[in-house]
Amino acid sequence: MIHSNAGIISFMLLTFLILIRICTGQNKDSSPIRLAVLAPGDETLPFALHKVVPAVLYAVQTLARQGGRRMEVLHRDTECSSTYGPLHAFELYNSGLADVLLGPLCPYVLAPVARYSSVWELPILTAAGQNDNFDFKEPHYRLLTRMNGSYSQIGMIFLQVLKKFNWEVVALLFHNFEDRTIGNSDCYFTLGAVYTALGRKSFYKDFDETSKTINYEEMLKEVSQNARGRQPFLCLLVCYVLNCMEQ
Repeated sequence: MIHSNAGIISFMLLTFLILIRICTGQNKDSSPIRLAVLAPGDETLPFALHKVVPAVLYAVQTLARQGGRRMEVLHRDTECSSTYGPLHAFELYNSGLADVLLGPLCPYVLAPVARYSSVWELPILTAAGQNDNFDFKEPHYRLLTRMNGSYSQIGMIFLQVLKKFNWEVVALLFHNFEDRTIGNSDCYFTLGAVYTALGRKSFYKDFDETSKTINYEEMLKEVSQNARGRQPFLCLLVCYVLNCMEQ
């Protein structure tokens, strides 16, 4: 879950400009840097366009007052769609309208666009992409810069916690969408990295928190039976604890 996307996007922009200055020095080129923001238009999302774009514009105006290189900002509504999001990226690339992409912020849009960017030589800066699939820069994600780290770091933290307390038997309980046409939840991706760190051997159980038919008592009994080892304890990694549940 991304909690403060406006500030994160501003930080992304500042970081990109610092990198440009480091790499190019006193670049005399007067042509503007074209920044393309790819984000969903759905105002209910914490990283909607109307929340992200003002932060980018504010950062651009601030840097302009400081004498920075001229920049232009445009944006496209990805609709959080793995179809329409990449189509907008293609349009930007074919039209030569973007020098750098800010976003996408939805994982199912980011994955294909990040792969295309390596071919296009078009860098991507995003506050998303914590899925551990993006940890492998080569060959597909070499121009992807993630400002929020990776869920695999959470996996490493849990390994240290388990080692500290001598815990060996773990069950994973997390929210995921029953309707698979909308993809997987943030909880799925978060605990997916934990599952990988644990050696892909742990018992796991997913449930849709919006379902009216879930028998929580039976579900917890099932999980408890698979999380008990020789030690008299139950270790549950629940996505609520990780605070990645949709608000």
